[in-house]
Parts: sequence; C-alpha cells; structure tokens
Amino acid sequence: MERISTIYLKLAVLALLSSLTVACSSSKAYSIQKEPTIEQIIAESDQICLRKTLFVFSSRPCISIKGEKDNSSGIVQYYLRYEIGSFDVDLPLGTSIQLGETWYTLKKSSTNYSETITVVSLLTPEVLTNLTNANHIEISYTNRAKTENFVLSGSQKERLKEDFVRIQRLLESEKKMIILKK
Repeated sequence: MERISTIYLKLAVLALLSSLTVACSSSKAYSIQKEPTIEQIIAESDQICLRKTLFVFSSRPCISIKGEKDNSSGIVQYYLRYEIGSFDVDLPLGTSIQLGETWYTLKKSSTNYSETITVVSLLTPEVLTNLTNANHIEISYTNRAKTENFVLSGSQKERLKEDFVRIQRLLESEKKMIILKK
C-alpha cells in the first residue's frame, strides 16, 4: 500500500512539473510560418518567463521575440511580445525596455485578448542595436492601475539576445514565397 502511494505521489509531481514547464513553451518556436494570404513570413522565439513559482519553476508574465518579413519588399520588423499571466482587468498601456542606462518606450502594435492578454510592441532598429550590446536589460509593463518592472537575470538576458539573432537568421535565410493571385 505504501509503495502504491509513493508511485501516485511521483506521478503527481511529474504531472505538476510538466504542466509548469509547458506553460512557457511554444510549439511554433523557432519555425517559419508562411502566411501567403497577407504576404508575410513569421518566426517567433520561445518564451522567457519572468517570474519563478516555488523559486524554481518559470511562470508568466513571459516575453518573446517575433519577426515578420514582408514577402513583397523583404523588409523585416521585430516585436517584443509580453504575455500576461492572468486576465488583466485594467487597460494595458504598453511596455518599455531599459538597455544599459537608457529606457525606450516601445510603440504598441497590437494587443491580443485570448486566453491571456499579449501586448505586442515594435522593436526599432535603434533598440535592436542596443539590445545586442546591453549589459543590463529591464522590462516594464504598464496598465492603468500599475507598472511592473522585471530585471532580466544573466541567463535571461543572454537568451533574449540569442533569440533575436536566431529569429533574424531564420528570416534572412527564408526565400521569397511565390504567390499566384487569380
């Protein structure tokens, strides 16, 4: 009887661990998504979750990098995706990023209201250049009621930089789609 209890306890712990791990991962991470109808190619990084649950497990809010390549012009734009952990009843105002000593208010390009709220903000060329060289990165999210700031750890900071470079290389290596319109 004690052995059965131990097995059930181990299974419960494994289920909890896998559910917490899956909460901040994406099946679309680092893959090209072609959208011929709107003539663009998209690539997204995996999420970097900014909070820890039980001091070990990552939890929301999470950030990720998204790149969009216009099929006709070849222009690529990059975005910071900030996914809020729970439904936020206050109106999201936007995100900012501190790179080194300088704060950049990011232009909000969209807000997605689905299972959770995701604020998508444009990363300008100036921000991207400074991101790759930043020794300090802090993310700030503001809604009508409050502002939350998150200083990225050394590993989170390096991963964000690597994610940008990886998404950049993915989109640069992708050939132009051939789209026949009738």
